[in-house]
Amino acid sequence: MRHPTRLLQEYLDGRTSPARTAALQSHLSRCARCRSEAARERRLRARLSSFAVPEPGPELRERIERTARPAGGGAPDGYAARPHAGSGRRRLATAAGVVAAAVGLALSTAYLLGGWAQSPANQQAAPGLADVWHDVTGGGGDDQLAPEQLAELRSRGWVCPELASAGMALAEARTAMVDEEPAVIMTLEGNGTRVTVYETHPASWSEETVVDGVSGKPVTEEGFILQDQRPGQPQVWTHPQRPHHAVVASKRVTYTVDVSPSGEILHEAVSEISLTESSRLALHARERAQGVWERIKSGLSVMTGAGGQG
Repeated sequence: MRHPTRLLQEYLDGRTSPARTAALQSHLSRCARCRSEAARERRLRARLSSFAVPEPGPELRERIERTARPAGGGAPDGYAARPHAGSGRRRLATAAGVVAAAVGLALSTAYLLGGWAQSPANQQAAPGLADVWHDVTGGGGDDQLAPEQLAELRSRGWVCPELASAGMALAEARTAMVDEEPAVIMTLEGNGTRVTVYETHPASWSEETVVDGVSGKPVTEEGFILQDQRPGQPQVWTHPQRPHHAVVASKRVTYTVDVSPSGEILHEAVSEISLTESSRLALHARERAQGVWERIKSGLSVMTGAGGQG
């Protein structure tokens, strides 16, 4: 199969047939380029879906209307209103509608980008996620999770990564306690490989308290080594004697990734989780006290390449 760029959209939309879905998943397990494209598209969709564009108030509506109206009250794009000319009026109305729709789309996009352009804050451990875990699971320490429970956990702040772009499919999910913290353990399988992901949301965080989900001990005590960390991305800890094992950590969440029977796809799994968490870190950036119009202006500056950081 060549790079199925067009089919990837249908696959991510869940509109491909079972046979084609299986073929695409097989291709994704072998093709790093398409996995990267699928991961990028998922991150974009996650960002867009996480934002709710507010209903514009009267002042913003007036600004939009003024933006859509050309100076002097004339028709846009060179159209002149012709009295008693029905077709001209229709053309004018159509053109004005197109312009207004385009302006509305641009402003909505700018609103979203304005949120992303806000300066990142000092990340804190996500409050209440332990309570969410107890609420959804009933507090069990080693229980199977039903699909509806996983869906609710995700909707309320847990990630429960699927690693679909790495060719993995969920085999089972269960609850656990890791270093006395609530955890979700995802077991994923594909192409003869099993990936186990431990997800915890610690109440407090420091490099010394990043815990390996398998052993329940701090990574600094286990001999893990912190890899080069880029700004805005989570930490990645690897072990020189455990090529199948890694820990991904931020101030909001810790993931332990264990691959068997070999660590061949460990890098791909860690990369997808790191990219997902990088998006979450950006989405949880500090919400500054600014009005809708200020946020739109910040987004417009991003769209035009003028910056956006404030």
